[in-house]
Amino acid sequence: MARTNVFISSVNEDGLKPLRRNAFQELTTLGHEPLMWEVNLGPWPAGVDPVVKCLEAVQHCDIYLLFIGSKAGTYDKIAQRTVTHMEFIKAYEQGKTILVFGDVEIKATFFGTVKPIIEQFVDRYIVKEERFPSPTHIINTIRANRNITSHVDPYVWYFLYDMTMRKVYIDDLSLGVPIDWRSYLSDLLRRGSLLLPLESSIEQNSSRLEQFDGVFDMLGELIPELRISGLRDAEHFLELIMNRLSGGIIEQSYGQYMSEKVGYYEDCSGATLYVFNEEQLQIITNVGDATGPPFYLLDNQSSYAVLTYHLGDNQEQVFFKEAKATFYYCIRIGKYILTLHFPSDPNWDYRKFIHYKECANHAILSKNPLIIELIKLFIGGLRP
Repeated sequence: MARTNVFISSVNEDGLKPLRRNAFQELTTLGHEPLMWEVNLGPWPAGVDPVVKCLEAVQHCDIYLLFIGSKAGTYDKIAQRTVTHMEFIKAYEQGKTILVFGDVEIKATFFGTVKPIIEQFVDRYIVKEERFPSPTHIINTIRANRNITSHVDPYVWYFLYDMTMRKVYIDDLSLGVPIDWRSYLSDLLRRGSLLLPLESSIEQNSSRLEQFDGVFDMLGELIPELRISGLRDAEHFLELIMNRLSGGIIEQSYGQYMSEKVGYYEDCSGATLYVFNEEQLQIITNVGDATGPPFYLLDNQSSYAVLTYHLGDNQEQVFFKEAKATFYYCIRIGKYILTLHFPSDPNWDYRKFIHYKECANHAILSKNPLIIELIKLFIGGLRP
């Protein structure tokens, strides 16, 4: 049976040594081949760069196992990263299975206090400098902030921030509490055994997805070059759009930890297309449950189409009408306004909509992004 090569890494911190040793022994017992600096990874002969050898070992491993404590380890000025951080980056770049365990107190402080501070600094820096701050800038900001605990090396906070940007999960690490390696690795092997028979299908789908992206990008460039004189059958055009837009779940996100289902919306049930002409919005056609007057004056503040028109070109907004239990997703494309109707679940009222408006907007757009972008391209090419 093939043996799994596991690379065990951490900063040089005494409190982590028992955990690393325990992991090494357990993995060896389970039939894996762990590599760890103080056991079987070093030293090397003179003239051999140990950092290069570490990165080569990471490149050849199957699972990268990392322990995070309060120390950062050896810092390389040229790379502006620690050696451990570079190992992590190599494992991430190579698509390795990464298991990260962070001290529970450090992890709680990071997500509760440090991460918001870093994000605010990064946002301000980007606005001012129009580029992303270097690790040194971020670390100096952390070091100068009195609200951040001083017993943790500032680089540790930057390391954790980089992990969250890469969406790598950090599990809890409690000193003195053993980790059930058998359960961890059994779950990894189980998932691997389920995916292995699908390898050919996954690769084929990945190839098709790349081709699809290429075709869509080409359409995005070609369609604006066309001169579309009008719609042969506007009603059928809207019916095709309406029948392609599906419903979905509306969720409130609570960061990386969880999201809460706050409601849902049903498949598109109606659509209306308006065009700006002679200081008013005139209806072209409507389908499904959509109804509307022949035109709207631009001072009509009760019209979702008018409100969307005043937002400006290529803008979109979601509205909600409690009496009809319906979300109205309105898009302005040049002189045209497209209104799409999505029935809501019965638990929505106007107060709830105001509370979760951005969630509803994100849910509708993220469920049907390519279709909506394609609709914008076509309508944007029409000549009134």
